[in-house]
Amino acid sequence: MLNRLSFLMFSVALPMILLVGCSTPQSVPLTVENSSSIKNIYIEKNVPKPSAIYWRGTTQAWGGALFGALGAFATADAGMTDAEKMIKFMEKHKIDISEIVYSEVSKQTAALKTYQITSVDKSDATLTLAVDMYGFNKTHPFGTHMNPMIRMTAKLIKPNNQIIWQESEFVSDFASENDQGQSLETYQNEPAKLRTALAKASQVTVKRLLAKLQ
Repeated sequence: MLNRLSFLMFSVALPMILLVGCSTPQSVPLTVENSSSIKNIYIEKNVPKPSAIYWRGTTQAWGGALFGALGAFATADAGMTDAEKMIKFMEKHKIDISEIVYSEVSKQTAALKTYQITSVDKSDATLTLAVDMYGFNKTHPFGTHMNPMIRMTAKLIKPNNQIIWQESEFVSDFASENDQGQSLETYQNEPAKLRTALAKASQVTVKRLLAKLQ
């Protein structure tokens, strides 16, 4: 029984290990010289995201949550994966990870007061963020929660397009601060909790990234 449990835990953790190390951009530390020259920054509103999401869990029933009152009888989802259904569900409820990340980085950067946020024409550098991957994982083999995970890359770029700082950060579904994950059934019945879960994962990731910019 112990060996079986160990195998199950490893099978859940292995994808996280692979995701952390997969195609991570090279770190570019902010030098003292560059740091002292940056007072005003512009935060780029466009936050790129992948077209597909990561999904690891048992096959789920979507029914009316995805296709409305007649969803249980619809066949429109017949060839779709659970990951594709989640994307469609987020689109239906206007839950956009790019908008969530931009909102979070704007709030946290303003709160830190390390830099003055200005328009692009008055800035010394532009802060950009990109969502490299995000998705959901069934964190515990015997549980029901599909916790979000996210990896982002942040850059500080001078007007001459020189990248003077670059860091990536990954927050897994196991992270203790990433504590708003719910079951798929809860997400379906209360889409606001799906938004909250993604916002918390984004909040933690952005906080870690900005800590490296201090």
